[in-house]
Amino acid sequence: MADEMDEIISEFVTEAEETLEKIDPMFVELETKGYDKDILNEIFRGMHTLKGAAGFLGLQQIVDVAHRAESIMKRLRDGEITLSRELMDVILKSVDTLRLLIFHIKLKDGIEEDTSDLLRGLDSALETAVAGDEAKTEVKEKIEEKVEMKAEEKVEVEEEKIEEKVIPQPIPKPSPVIEEQVQQITKEREVVSTLRVDVSRIDKVMDLAGEIVLARNRLLNLAAKLDMSYSGDPHVESLLETTGFLDRVTSDLQLAVMKMRMQPIQKVFGKFPRMVRDMSRNLGKDIDLEIFGEDTEVDKTVIENIGDPLVHIIRNSIDHGIESPEEREAKGKPKKGRIIISAYQKGTMIVIEVSDDGKGIDVESVKKKALSKGLITEEEVQRMSDDAAINLIFLPGFSTKEVSTELSGRGVGMDVVKTNVAKLNGYVEVITKKDIGSTFKISLPLTLAILQAMMVRIGGEHYAIPQSMIEETLRVKKSDIKDVTGQKVLTIRGKVLPMFEMSEVLGVRRMSEIDHDNSYVLVAAVGDRRFCISVDELLGQEEIVIKTINGIESEECGILGATITGDGKVVLILDLAVVSRGIFKRANK
Repeated sequence: MADEMDEIISEFVTEAEETLEKIDPMFVELETKGYDKDILNEIFRGMHTLKGAAGFLGLQQIVDVAHRAESIMKRLRDGEITLSRELMDVILKSVDTLRLLIFHIKLKDGIEEDTSDLLRGLDSALETAVAGDEAKTEVKEKIEEKVEMKAEEKVEVEEEKIEEKVIPQPIPKPSPVIEEQVQQITKEREVVSTLRVDVSRIDKVMDLAGEIVLARNRLLNLAAKLDMSYSGDPHVESLLETTGFLDRVTSDLQLAVMKMRMQPIQKVFGKFPRMVRDMSRNLGKDIDLEIFGEDTEVDKTVIENIGDPLVHIIRNSIDHGIESPEEREAKGKPKKGRIIISAYQKGTMIVIEVSDDGKGIDVESVKKKALSKGLITEEEVQRMSDDAAINLIFLPGFSTKEVSTELSGRGVGMDVVKTNVAKLNGYVEVITKKDIGSTFKISLPLTLAILQAMMVRIGGEHYAIPQSMIEETLRVKKSDIKDVTGQKVLTIRGKVLPMFEMSEVLGVRRMSEIDHDNSYVLVAAVGDRRFCISVDELLGQEEIVIKTINGIESEECGILGATITGDGKVVLILDLAVVSRGIFKRANK
């Protein structure tokens, strides 16, 4: 019985959290739009359902708060009171309190919050709203009465002209064919249902799917070798046919499991309208938030880890990026600032962008602050490009603000952005222009467990490089590689790109038997940065499963993890985003 009750409470917590996540951004939308019956109905239903479920479980604190919030929403929906900013503040506070109460139930910590002040605040806000609206109604009725009296004196209406009879037209009955189609659609919709599965079970299935991929790769490799040794043997041909079928089924299984883990990024974006509303109000700023691509689906691990980085970026855009209304007006900008959050899929990557139309990042100020903190030398300042200087904001504790506040400048917290994004095998770029605004662009792999990789040989070791970071592969003559002021470059389709020897970057010895007349080159793209890397040999593409290596941080050494190839070798997976930063940093010195 205890296990059954625990399951019921767990189901309540899940549904309650989903309800609050759904209705929270609706309050901000309602405040912006004004009266909207559809939104009010949706919020009212959510509160009513939450109150009913909590009452069934005897959770009286939740019932009390939800009941009062529900009463206010009903009055708003029925037009008995009008929405004010003060009324919205106390309603949003009740939502926060409900979220906290549900959190305690989820933790089973037995803690009860004191909700007496909130309940009195809700009652008082409702009484004030009712009294205010009654006063407004009385004034309105007196005005309307005077207008009506004057209108009766001046206007006479003939009764014949307004007594036009309206004959109702019969509603045509749908044909039997249409009725049958409607019944079929209704029947199909009734069959559709959902099943809640514990996320740990899905993770286990994903891990097993990864192991199957590794076994599949190994089997394909062995089958290919047998085919080379015993070509024409009927048993080998049967084996090749079976492994080919297994290859297709494994790919379908992997895709199906991956989709099970995918969730719309709306789960993360949904909390930002409220956050922008509260922060901008506290800072005396007026900011519009626009969200695009909230239906874009991402891996659940992204949902769990991308929230904090986005919060830091948006918080700093509000505090440090968007100017005050007076500053904006002096610059010829609209008083109201603008923040845009968007998500979209680009190839095998998910891209999330946060843009603002604020003051942008002052590159010279960043350089001076980094110099004063001893992070860079005077010589490095002179040589450092603007892009390299902007990336200094990701250093721990860096800030261009002199005074520390609750909402600090564009450096405090930015190291969290870089660290969390790196954990997701992604990278972040900053595009900024003075007095125009800034854009933070986060690129993440579509799936975090299984990915396509290019297998290469560098020195005597094999490495894997994620295919999402490679635009194309080339075999070029050594004579095509030029030297410009000590930097090797390669011209590809009229564009000059810097080229780096990966053996030198990784500090490994090149093999003596390599072709000295030709080079294998990968054209890499990390954000807007394009460059070439030279490897000793291209071994082909392979679907790999990422295995983490304890004690290894990608940001420190440029290693995402390791994998097992089809021939049974353990190889390291290179993170070109990190490697490229080290490459260009050394090149700029």
